[in-house]
Amino acid sequence: FNIMDAASQQEFVRRTQEIALRLAPGEWIVGGFWGAYDQWSRGRASAEAREPFTPDLFLVKELTRHRPLFIQKFDASEFAVNEAALARVGLDPEKPAPEGVEFIFDGRGVFTGRIRGSGVLRLFTPHIPEQSYSRRLRQSRRALEEIRRRGVTTISDMSDDLQLQIFEDLHAAGELTVRVHFRYPIEQWESLADRGVRIGSGTPWIRLGALKGHVDGIMGNSTARFLQPYEHLPETRGNWRRLLVDEEGDFAGERFLEFMKLADRAGLQLSIHAIGDKANRLLLDYLEAMIQENGQKDRRVRLVHAQVLAPEDFTRLGGLNVIAEVQPYHLSDDMRWMEERIGRKRCRGAYGFKTILDSGALLTFGSDWPGTSAAEYPIDPMLGIYAAVTRRTIEGEPQGGWFPEERIGIEDALRAYTYHSAYANFEEKLTGSIEVGKLADLAVLSRNVLEIEADEIPDVSVHYTIVEGRIVFQASD
Repeated sequence: FNIMDAASQQEFVRRTQEIALRLAPGEWIVGGFWGAYDQWSRGRASAEAREPFTPDLFLVKELTRHRPLFIQKFDASEFAVNEAALARVGLDPEKPAPEGVEFIFDGRGVFTGRIRGSGVLRLFTPHIPEQSYSRRLRQSRRALEEIRRRGVTTISDMSDDLQLQIFEDLHAAGELTVRVHFRYPIEQWESLADRGVRIGSGTPWIRLGALKGHVDGIMGNSTARFLQPYEHLPETRGNWRRLLVDEEGDFAGERFLEFMKLADRAGLQLSIHAIGDKANRLLLDYLEAMIQENGQKDRRVRLVHAQVLAPEDFTRLGGLNVIAEVQPYHLSDDMRWMEERIGRKRCRGAYGFKTILDSGALLTFGSDWPGTSAAEYPIDPMLGIYAAVTRRTIEGEPQGGWFPEERIGIEDALRAYTYHSAYANFEEKLTGSIEVGKLADLAVLSRNVLEIEADEIPDVSVHYTIVEGRIVFQASD
């Protein structure tokens, strides 16, 4: 359930009605993430506040009567719960709240349906069941609709064994309409190695052999790790992810480096999330140490996001044969708060598409769809291409582009989405370009993006999506 960009109670009610109709009685409604776009109007480069939005639970009381609702604000500072959810955990706003939980009342003393406190998640999480196979299957089918409508023929997925089973079942039923590169968490390297999984394992439809690790957090909630403190939070430089800290929360990255070395030695491909300049520097240091110990080989390590680098670290990318796995639409969305959080000087190292290419690194593009708890990222490649070649928001700001020296050409952007992504998957001989002998994974567009103005790119639509020669999407017109 997503109300991240909802700005009115009418929109909140409409989306609640949509999800309530899709769920069986008794199924939990979770998610929410309201307020992410309150401080800045969505898609604008300048800080333009809008009226803060808070969901009114009274308006959806009847809609959710038979479905527990537990949703949160984007920063987890507040939670909204209905009567069914309160009953499941034994809470009563007319009685004292347990430790770590606070009921929020309005000026008349009426319970608002919102709660807060450090104990909320700890109290509710055990009562929210894992999503069933049937619910996950419905979600997957809905996702496939959007994927093929946008002309996407290959995705990378970082989920769990149940999702992998769903992909396999959909493929067996002839319903899988996109190729899947599945990445397990890096800490599972040993079990994959013991099963004989290596780079290129699986089938051309569902490929295994890649791992995903995380060094730091994200910019959306100011947990990305930086060399210097945040401008708006002078007391913090961001966080390390779980595998890089010990039980006391102190840095203990040697374990993560060891995972990298062992997984690489076992013939598995590494893709590691790093956002802040400190996180990216640490990852490059670890990569150097891994190469020194394991030796040179064609490993195609993917630095996922490469979002903010210190200027002196860009030159290291090419020498380490890094593949920068970048999501260009991040630029269009994130510029709404980047300078406020890390200052304009450090922003010169943010989303450095041109500098990454000039370093000799391989640049690949993707979407990060559906996004984080603080931002929505559409899967439409046209919006990513537009961001890369203009460095503007979806509303066209700023006019000349944000740090326009980092713009890249349309051909470089297309190549990053196609051939370079195939290369990153070790599949450049199978797909990524239209050549005799390669798989017929194609998208037919409404316009030739090589011939139109950059401002027109977001309006380009998909007429056909073709996967392995089969039309999986055809526009109604």
